[in-house]
Amino acid sequence: MTIRPCAALLLLALAPAAALAQKTPMPVSDAPPPPSYGAPHIIGFGGVGLDLALPTGNFKNYVSVGGGFDGFFALKLVPSGALSLRLDLTVLLYGSETRQYPLVPLIDVDVTTSNTILGLNIGPQFMATSGRIRPYAMGGIGFSYFNTSSSVSGTDNSESFANSTNFGDGTFAVRAGGGLWIQVGHGRTPVWIDLGAQYVWNGQVSYLRPGSIDLGPPVVYHPIRSETHLWMIHAGVSAAIAPKGS
Repeated sequence: MTIRPCAALLLLALAPAAALAQKTPMPVSDAPPPPSYGAPHIIGFGGVGLDLALPTGNFKNYVSVGGGFDGFFALKLVPSGALSLRLDLTVLLYGSETRQYPLVPLIDVDVTTSNTILGLNIGPQFMATSGRIRPYAMGGIGFSYFNTSSSVSGTDNSESFANSTNFGDGTFAVRAGGGLWIQVGHGRTPVWIDLGAQYVWNGQVSYLRPGSIDLGPPVVYHPIRSETHLWMIHAGVSAAIAPKGS
C-alpha cells in the first residue's frame, strides 16, 4: 500500500526534468568548428640593408671603396623555409664628383657626376630553421650594370632639374655569400637583424670613375676595361612575409 504513493511522488518529481529535456535542442553535429588562431602561413622572407663595397683584383687598382643599399625577397620552396628561391637587387655608388659652372651671369650651377653599379641576381638560399641565431648561405646568377650619369642643380638647392647618362656597360655576374640572422621580433611575422657578406664575380666590363671625363672642349671619355670583382659587407633587417588574413 505504501509503494504506490511513493511511485506517484517520484513521477511528479521527474516530470519537470523530462519537459526541460524535450525543449533543450540537441547539439548539431555539422556545426562549424571554432575559429583557429594559430601561426600565420609564411610564404617567404624579405629584407633591406646597407652595403660596404670593397673592390678586389684589377678593380681595386682603379676604385678603392663604394657603398649603397640592397633588398631581397626569398620565396620558400619547402614548408620549413630551409630552402628558398632568392632575388637580390643591389645599388652601389663607387664614385662621385661635383663641379661648379656659370649658367648665366651671376648664377652658378652644380654638375654632379655619379658612378653606380646596379646588380640583379637570383638563386637558392639555405637557412637554419630554428633558434634565435640562424646561419644562412646564398648564391645567384644575374648581371651588373655600370652606369655614369650627370645631374644639374642649383648651388643652394640639392634637387636636380636636368640629368643625362654619360656612359654605361653591363656584364654577367655571379655572387655567393652567407651570414647570420639574429632574431629581435617575435610577433606574427618574426624580424631578424641580418649581418653577412657576399662576393660578386663580374666579367669584363667598361666603366668610368672620377677623373675619367675630360671636359675639353670637346668632352672626351676615358673608360677603363677590367674585371670588377668585389666584396659586399652587409647589415640590414629581414622579416618573414605572410599574406594578409592568413
